[in-house]
Amino acid sequence: MKVRKAEIEDKEQIVELFIQMQGLHCKNRPDIFKEKTKKETEKEFDETIENKERNIIVVVNNDNKICGVCIFKIKEIKDHPNLKDAKILHIGKIGVDENYRRKGIGKLMMKEVEKVAEKLNCDRIELNCWSFNEGAIEFYKSQNMKIQRLNFEMKG
Repeated sequence: MKVRKAEIEDKEQIVELFIQMQGLHCKNRPDIFKEKTKKETEKEFDETIENKERNIIVVVNNDNKICGVCIFKIKEIKDHPNLKDAKILHIGKIGVDENYRRKGIGKLMMKEVEKVAEKLNCDRIELNCWSFNEGAIEFYKSQNMKIQRLNFEMKG
């Protein structure tokens, strides 16, 4: 397994991963997440790979099959009235193909993200995770991530 930057030629495989990830969210919170067509998901990939502020890394196996994807960007907080200045590596999307889970792929991506954060002198790494995604929550905790804040909701 190796980690590398995503390329435009990876579109089909990454779109399939995006569809898996969206499906998990739709299944667990159909009141929030919408089903997306393959065409909509391809557009999301196109917009993401063209956005110079976002970085996409993938984990590929020996057969060049993409087993995991991570999208992140650098956010800077400056002169905020309540927050200290900070440079944050924010993970917007991270997922492992359901057929390749529990094989160290998530750990590989997190180690790569940590290297990038260190190289860019980031103060911290952040991401959001839905409460239904208990497997992901346990994974993040195993990577020494801590819960920073909680969002609450009340349905009307």
